[in-house]
Amino acid sequence: MDLLRQSFANGNVQDPTFASPDRALVFEVIGPIEKFVEAVERIGFEWLTEDYANAEPAVAEAEKADEEVVTSLMYLTMPTAAGVDRLLAMWNRYIGGRAAKDGEGEWWKVFGYLSAIRPWNATDRVAPATQAFIGRQLERNPAQPVRLEVDLWFRGDPLLRAGAREGLQTVLNGVGGRIVDFVNIDPIRYQVALVEVPAEEAGQVESRSGVVANADQIMSIRPQSFYGSAPSEDRGEFLAEQELEEGVELRPAVAAILDGYPMSNHQLLAGRVEVEEVDITAATVPVDRRYHGTAIASLILHGDLAAGDEPLSRKLKAVPILAAPQGLADERLDSDYLPIGLIYRAVKSLKEGLDGREPTGPGVIIINHSICDAEGAFVTRPSVWARLLDWMSTEYGVLFVVSAGNIPREFLTSFPDDAAYLAATPIERQAATMLSVEATKGIRGLLSPAEAMGAITVGALHVDAAGMCPIGVEDPFPEIAVTNLGSAIGPGINRALKPDLVEAGGRQIARTSDTPSGHVLWPASVAALGQKAAAPDPLAGSSSRTLRSTGTSNAAALVTRAGIRIVDALEETLAEEGASLATFDRAATATRALLVHSSAWRTHGAVLESIYPPPGSAQWRKRRGSITKFLGFGRPDFERVISGESNRITLLADDVISNEQLHEYRVPIPASMIKSRELRRIVMTLAWSPPFHPTSIAYRGATLDIVDQQGKRKFWRGVKSVLQPHPDDMRRGTIMHLVLEGETSSAFTDAQGLFVGVQARALNASFRDADISYALAITLEIAATVEEDIYATIAQAVRPRARV
Repeated sequence: MDLLRQSFANGNVQDPTFASPDRALVFEVIGPIEKFVEAVERIGFEWLTEDYANAEPAVAEAEKADEEVVTSLMYLTMPTAAGVDRLLAMWNRYIGGRAAKDGEGEWWKVFGYLSAIRPWNATDRVAPATQAFIGRQLERNPAQPVRLEVDLWFRGDPLLRAGAREGLQTVLNGVGGRIVDFVNIDPIRYQVALVEVPAEEAGQVESRSGVVANADQIMSIRPQSFYGSAPSEDRGEFLAEQELEEGVELRPAVAAILDGYPMSNHQLLAGRVEVEEVDITAATVPVDRRYHGTAIASLILHGDLAAGDEPLSRKLKAVPILAAPQGLADERLDSDYLPIGLIYRAVKSLKEGLDGREPTGPGVIIINHSICDAEGAFVTRPSVWARLLDWMSTEYGVLFVVSAGNIPREFLTSFPDDAAYLAATPIERQAATMLSVEATKGIRGLLSPAEAMGAITVGALHVDAAGMCPIGVEDPFPEIAVTNLGSAIGPGINRALKPDLVEAGGRQIARTSDTPSGHVLWPASVAALGQKAAAPDPLAGSSSRTLRSTGTSNAAALVTRAGIRIVDALEETLAEEGASLATFDRAATATRALLVHSSAWRTHGAVLESIYPPPGSAQWRKRRGSITKFLGFGRPDFERVISGESNRITLLADDVISNEQLHEYRVPIPASMIKSRELRRIVMTLAWSPPFHPTSIAYRGATLDIVDQQGKRKFWRGVKSVLQPHPDDMRRGTIMHLVLEGETSSAFTDAQGLFVGVQARALNASFRDADISYALAITLEIAATVEEDIYATIAQAVRPRARV
């Protein structure tokens, strides 16, 4: 068994990326994968880490009721072909009904959880989503070639990688296809081609037959990534003369957008946006088509124009990645490029420089990424797009702010028809709509790369500053600021908490219809609602036009805007200590912690808690998990982080930690917090930047936790948890956020102050000696009616040993 033990120790499961084509095996697991995990662990193998051993079932209990058998796939690569042969020989004897030999008994128990062990084949290369994509393309244009993304088995040897590309080219030559674009990204072990195949061969791929679907060089075949943004047909509004600013002195950019080409001469953006071209140039994007990047830049710099917020005093970098093809009305990813390559080169140009040139944005800390893959809904494993963002976040020390994605598809309601829907009271419609949204959460998952674990993923709330809803327009949530109808929901990788935050994304109206399947509802935008931002003017060429829009891109832009303000506050604090932002290596991690730090469910969570299933106090854990998929940590109140009050102080610590270490922090508790029966609040947020292993089941290299002296979370009897995500949901990600409140007088006798520990544990053997950057934010707050200035009291006590 030593050979098989070595194979499992060195192999990889649940992710085929690391496998070799001649040594890749697929395990088809019957029933809950946790049972299979337990059986394999009894043999003594340790290749399953906490990411899977402690995970919730991949299929929720309520969803399992409708399924006869749950089947999961796990992937294994052997270091030698002999290992493959030996395992298959045992499996064949097992399915042949033969008895186990000495030392094989435990394997027979493992095999009892499997329906098959087989080599990698076309079924694995061509997923159902790819089949559906090809079917749609051929239905629209039966004779037109189809473009697909082809992932090759990554080889460590450059010569083998070159040979794989040549082999793919040979396969395509044989069917009349071609390679359109090709990308190698060695740090994440990825080699991919954008290929074009004739319609006939595309049909073969759809049926999982033919030479392309069965080519050994190919690991998987995916739909071509797609993102498109169509402009509103509304005429919009124009800025009044007094709204235009002149002569403002701006500081260098600390944020960048990867988006459409912005209209840099718009009166709201002129002199504020610095465009850095890499692949997409101005000549390929007419000014009158530059909608999405213009809106995102405007929202970051000015916020929702209807809200009247002050513009930021910093410039903004922009690297265009959306094209505007002739003959089409929308902006979209250029069909001649692989998006993964566009993103990689864009970020590399900012932080490292391309082709020997100087970096164009070395001071950039935050990167707004409001582009997603409409053909790439996150399912189980992290997409390559997400893996790239995670690697770049640690490699370059940047924070990606990513939109969760918009889901415009219709969904069934509980009403028999439109007449019944219209006859219901507004409250009845609201409750029924929220329940329908919750019931269809299985088709509303994140769009990649929103699952990226090192990013801040943002969902959209049904909120804007547009005023009253127009008469005759159906506002689905007129009194409740829940997520809007189109906002994608979590969870993320290994059921990690996603989205991280929700922010205003504009109000979307409800469109309804009667169909043979039942009464359906879907989100739509109208000209009078949404967030107002800069826009091009295709009719008159004005540089002062504005338009309203909705969606998670807008929400992500507003979070990016807040992130810039947080960076400004960090810079001021560092300057007071004689340090500078340029030398603060953990600026991105600190910004991520502070972005989440003021978040809470507030009334949004209370409303969903009263409506979402399952009912009853005994079912609170499942209900809490469902709410978390929509709200994440909740909506932030950034002013609470940026500004202090006499009754509130926020402390920030940052450091590096490694496996099995515990860092201790002591926070003084003012006498007024101990004695008072007024509301007291303690908020603790820990964000860390673990290394990521792009091809391991232990994708997240390390986990951190906030603990008390006993390794638990019982910090003080004077406070207790409020309505918020369950710690188990937080533990799977890279942020812990605890909100504790209390109103009763409670003794506190530790003269050293409140103990807050940061504890680290490696999840991948490769990172046991790795340093993990983290930032810990702690806020103490007492009711404003209490006379003591706790800001001054605590600041004086901690100033010699921590950042305030």
